[in-house]
Amino acid sequence: MITFETARLEVRPLLDSDFSELYRLLSDPETMRYVRAPYTEEAQAWDRMAFWSDYAQKCPGLGTFVMELKGSDSFVGFCVARQVGYDPTSEEYEIGYILAPEYWGKGLASELVPPLSSYCFDQSPAKHLVAFTDPNNAASQRVLQKAGFRYMGPRQTADGTSAAFWLVRNAV
Repeated sequence: MITFETARLEVRPLLDSDFSELYRLLSDPETMRYVRAPYTEEAQAWDRMAFWSDYAQKCPGLGTFVMELKGSDSFVGFCVARQVGYDPTSEEYEIGYILAPEYWGKGLASELVPPLSSYCFDQSPAKHLVAFTDPNNAASQRVLQKAGFRYMGPRQTADGTSAAFWLVRNAV
């Protein structure tokens, strides 16, 4: 059931049994500070998981994935390899991730992004990948730079917010 691995992580498809951990992240103001407003009700997270599941069925191999520490069931966070905005008609592909706070600053994002990028290239016809960060999220911007992404300037995201726009032009 493992989609891909890194030195310390196993990345696998999202399951309904992941709900409590996902909701913990999606409802945490500190975790969501650079992403979007935190969810205040469990129903919001269930709706989001249903949306993610629907996208994964329409676009096999792409979607939202759970990260766990190798050799354990320790939930680290989740990541995405998808078309921008989960839009199956988009010709632009995006990667992203959210780590649980207890795993921040341990190098896991830097470990994740190159194989996540390779996975997205392998699963899609993408000629390049994009990633978005909050303009104030210096840590994620450093992760993207280390992985070969290039800062392209500000861009409005699918939900209408302004984000720093990053691009990698070719397969990692």
